[in-house]
Amino acid sequence: MFKKSLWGKRVRAQSEGPEKVRKRAEVALRESKKSRVCDQTFQFISLMTPDGILVEANHAALAFAGIKESEAVGKLFWETPWWTHSLEMQDKLRAAAKTASEGQFVRFEATHRATDGSLHYIDFSLTPVKDKKGNVTFLVPEGRNITERKQAETEKVQKLLNGTINAIGKLCETRDPYTAGHESRVAALATTIARKMCLSEDRVEGIRIASLLHDVGKIIIPAEILSKPGKLNSCEFSIIKMHPLVSYQILKEIDFPGEVAKITLQHHERIDGTDYPEGLSGETIILEANILAVADVVEAMSSHRPYRPALGTDKALAEISQNRNILYASEVVDTCLKIFENGFEFS
Repeated sequence: MFKKSLWGKRVRAQSEGPEKVRKRAEVALRESKKSRVCDQTFQFISLMTPDGILVEANHAALAFAGIKESEAVGKLFWETPWWTHSLEMQDKLRAAAKTASEGQFVRFEATHRATDGSLHYIDFSLTPVKDKKGNVTFLVPEGRNITERKQAETEKVQKLLNGTINAIGKLCETRDPYTAGHESRVAALATTIARKMCLSEDRVEGIRIASLLHDVGKIIIPAEILSKPGKLNSCEFSIIKMHPLVSYQILKEIDFPGEVAKITLQHHERIDGTDYPEGLSGETIILEANILAVADVVEAMSSHRPYRPALGTDKALAEISQNRNILYASEVVDTCLKIFENGFEFS
């Protein structure tokens, strides 16, 4: 007794046992003509056994990966060249195959690293194919390249995010016009330090946003305190010290990348535990907050303030150098000093 296979090829029915059927299907599929319908689509379609052995892949899937059929067929699906860029992706596919082999349809977003290093996003699914008794005989992996759509979505979200950041930043500047531009200059230095320290782009982006918004909590501080030309008294300074916590309370409600709210909360902490708002010390302060702290101090000392003229970059760098591993994290200070040695300047 015969029936049509997934590709339209006729194979013997399942009465011969699943192992014989699998072998017959593999032979039939390998011998099938490449003009089959599955090769006329831009969608990536493959066929594999319930235990994960790839039986065949269509032209679109092979061309996308830039591989030959011989490089993939016969291997475990998650160990084929499509997925070797990521152990995490392999684990995800292995788990999906297990779920599909139990008869459940699986769909999720997968990633593929091309030979040129670019990352592609795939709308991926696994469909179980069952015999008349309900036994899963094959799994059909399918995928569509959704990279362009993802990029468009990302650009839209980024535009919205930047609009939100700029709006909040302008609000802060109207409250404290004497330090206009402080946040953007801090962001320039902080992100340069972060990249020099080889932090991931997600963490760099978190630092950039936190730098631009770290003083948003000053919105609660009376304007006469912010612009006071003389030294603050203890009561006024206690109000100033509230701004990191207020910044945290505002920003924690927004789904920013990275730990933006936490960075802003800790950016006035010092590693010897002598500063505010919580008196944190050492490794209890996250690295991103240590980076922002150094960038904030260097920019503030380099710039004019209502209560003093600009002290200059040299004095600012001397401050972080003298207090290296006392107030400021040593690796951050060392990186900052190297950046200025290489010609960094505030715009």
